[in-house]
Amino acid sequence: MTCCLLKRIKLCLTVLIVIFCNMILMAQTSRLLFNGKVLDRETMAPVPGVNISIAGSRRGCSTNPDGDFSVKIYTRPVYLNVSHVGYETQKIWLDSTVKTITILLNPYRHLLGEVEIKAETKSTPFFKDKKYAVLDYEVDSNFVYLLIYRFRLDKAEILCKSLDGDTIALSVVLPFKPEGLFLDCMHNLHVLTKDSAYQVVRQNGTLMLCYATDIKRFKTFLFDCVISTDSLLFFRKESPNQLNVEFYQVNRQNSQKKLLTAVGDKEKLKMLSQNPQEYAYLLMHEPPRNYDDVITWLWLKKIVYKTNTSSLHWIKDILVVFNTADYTLELYTMNGMFTSKLRMPVPDVSDGRWTTEIYIDKTDYKAYTSFMTKSGNFTLWQINLNTGELKRKLTAEHGYPQKVRIHKNFLFYLYDIPGEGDNKLLYRQKL
Repeated sequence: MTCCLLKRIKLCLTVLIVIFCNMILMAQTSRLLFNGKVLDRETMAPVPGVNISIAGSRRGCSTNPDGDFSVKIYTRPVYLNVSHVGYETQKIWLDSTVKTITILLNPYRHLLGEVEIKAETKSTPFFKDKKYAVLDYEVDSNFVYLLIYRFRLDKAEILCKSLDGDTIALSVVLPFKPEGLFLDCMHNLHVLTKDSAYQVVRQNGTLMLCYATDIKRFKTFLFDCVISTDSLLFFRKESPNQLNVEFYQVNRQNSQKKLLTAVGDKEKLKMLSQNPQEYAYLLMHEPPRNYDDVITWLWLKKIVYKTNTSSLHWIKDILVVFNTADYTLELYTMNGMFTSKLRMPVPDVSDGRWTTEIYIDKTDYKAYTSFMTKSGNFTLWQINLNTGELKRKLTAEHGYPQKVRIHKNFLFYLYDIPGEGDNKLLYRQKL
């Protein structure tokens, strides 16, 4: 009996030792030696002596003379704080998708401290005419193009104004009913109808229409093109279920195509895999005929599986992918090299929603997003492109603004004046 008990004790000890050894081995293998490189953004030269620290711990390292670093990471996701005298501090987000990074530091330029203005600036009409309303507008290269109309679109015209509000050029009365304006990736303006697209050309004081194109053919190419450079075109392509988005580049000389990145709504994709019968509804572009199917279709497309609105933008000399599904930013060089990832710490609130819209002021290379309360109050927030953090800028004077644009430190938007017929006007508000 005693011998049997001793054997059991030895067996238990052996099992405990094996478990303990496995735990030690797992703890050791869970450590990840993460490698990266730090370069000066302007010169692309290595930056030695950069401090790399892991948020919430005492661990960290410094870059060597070649700008390289290695740091042990025990868990993910985690923040890397990157700092150096003479450069702007960055806050890099490391999750399971990031294998290695090349951090581009921005040289620090001492600027006067921002003056905090307590009172909100007032919104003023950029275009106001008792006879005309604004159907659509676009802002480009310090010019504002307005599609104005009266008599229920029976009389529509296009105006080109300076940022000071002076009329630079105008068109004749359009011989068709327009549906809107479209500014393509090559900064060509088009006026769209139900079946055609016309390019708008400014010549002296006249806006002329030319190069009429079938609307389906026009949308097939230009609607997906988001950025154009001298050598590259960048495109955004949605998956049929609208939950995945691919961004890819095309060489303008040889038409060679290369994937930049792909982002998806992981939570919604997981939910869809568990409910495959709902996939057919997401592929429908037109509502089904059966009433009950229409209700299900609307519920799934508008509420449950909202379209992935992730977008790609060219900001100064970098490409930024704003993943609005998980509120992260992926940064790339113009030749497509991944540099780093940031995270927008968007709070979860119950009195409204983050719009997932991204607005870029191309004159000072700043990025913004917005929040809309249930009562329609629109608040603009600036995105820090070094840390991903958000800072409130202003609240629009009007509720439920439409087609928001940011240009030269001004907020532009359309607003429907209550109680009138043709009532939409273009307003702007100083940031």
